Amino acid sequence: MVTISTHTLDSATGAHAANVEVCLYGVDLNSNFTKLWSKKTDQGGRLSVEFETDPTVFTNHYQLSFNIKNYFTHISKGAQVASINLSVVLPDPNGFYHLPIIISPHGASLWWSN
Repeated sequence: MVTISTHTLDSATGAHAANVEVCLYGVDLNSNFTKLWSKKTDQGGRLSVEFETDPTVFTNHYQLSFNIKNYFTHISKGAQVASINLSVVLPDPNGFYHLPIIISPHGASLWWSN
């Protein structure tokens, strides 16, 4: 089983970003996206999900989507980013992948480790 974890931080307030919806999509051989799961970060901005992959259906390419539009509801002017999408390759079907992200109303920063 693959494990993806994240720690989502709000750089505007210096706090953990709680209740951010995070979705994972699998990319199939025809480049179609299928939602595999959708979860919310906990009060500490953390999320860890263990799931099975099916190599006969999906390639090892996935999209991890952080839906931040509702998190930054206090921003009412100009363009807003609805989600931050990370296209990731998860080559090990038993791997652990940690994908933390820092979000703000005007940008994001990410890094990864495994």
